[in-house]
Amino acid sequence: MYGGAVAWRNAAYDRGWATPARLPCPVISVGNLTVGGTGKTACVELMTRKLQHHGKRVAILSRGYGGRTKEYWLRVEHGELLVNDGELPADERLADEPQLLATHLPGTPVLVGARRAHMGRLACATFGCDALVLDDGFQHRQLARDCDVVLIAARTDLSGLDVFPRGPLREPLASLARAHVIIVTKANDAPAHADALMERLRAVNRDATLATAVHEPSTLREEMTRYSHAVTELRGKQVGLLSSIGDPEGFAATVQRLHATVLWHQRFPDHHRYREEDWRLIMARCAAARPDVIVTTEKDWVRLRPYVGSPSAAPVPVWVLGIHMTLISGERELDDRLARLCAR
Repeated sequence: MYGGAVAWRNAAYDRGWATPARLPCPVISVGNLTVGGTGKTACVELMTRKLQHHGKRVAILSRGYGGRTKEYWLRVEHGELLVNDGELPADERLADEPQLLATHLPGTPVLVGARRAHMGRLACATFGCDALVLDDGFQHRQLARDCDVVLIAARTDLSGLDVFPRGPLREPLASLARAHVIIVTKANDAPAHADALMERLRAVNRDATLATAVHEPSTLREEMTRYSHAVTELRGKQVGLLSSIGDPEGFAATVQRLHATVLWHQRFPDHHRYREEDWRLIMARCAAARPDVIVTTEKDWVRLRPYVGSPSAAPVPVWVLGIHMTLISGERELDDRLARLCAR
């Protein structure tokens, strides 16, 4: 049923039966062909910074998966996270990824809501934005875009994959023909596979800009005390991992590349909303196999924060590992494409 709905929707837009909304400024979409785990949030941040480098006033449009508040916007001003410029509290009803993007990009508005064309118009009218980044937008064909960036994790084996729910594809591989830029992400997780994947992608879309990227640890913070550690301080540590993200294996591999010993990895579903009993489970795991530290992701910390409000609340220190995305090939071609777009 899902595959049939996707095919019908794509046919409607491809054949002109449905018309996407057009906004008054360039729209760059960052999305996936597969379900989760490609490093999309880091890419949204990278694209936003590149557009800002060209002098653009950028806003990010997000669906806000995992949140319970329907439509709102976030900005960080003077170090404080503002919701609707202070009209709403920053609390557990908000989605994690928009909060993370707003925190990493101070002053950049992040507008959250299912009606992304409406939120885009709001960004232009309220904040004077002249460029928009559409987060997780490849399948959101209701909104026209000027550049479609699609991410595929390097270890993805495209042979024989089915469309969800029988497989991990959000839509058929042939849909990559719509992409303007295809980035093979997390190439450091599967270096031997990345080159073969690039060749397969080139055969599917010969006109797209192809690039490869690595996702690397950039920060390591003990958020309860606001103390920053060098990522190299994980070397030799015995750690417990805690994550509820699309690619828990990639997170574990990153920690292991930093020469830490993983005693256990407590995994929850992507965008899991933590509860008190989850934190009690973590404390029980620490009692059974006591690590030197608990390592978690920045997205998880956004949702864990209410339960770990003080150092005394945790049996061992909780360190939050930040990740950034670096392009290792194709960056010049991507920059040229963005420059042409910004010059319109």
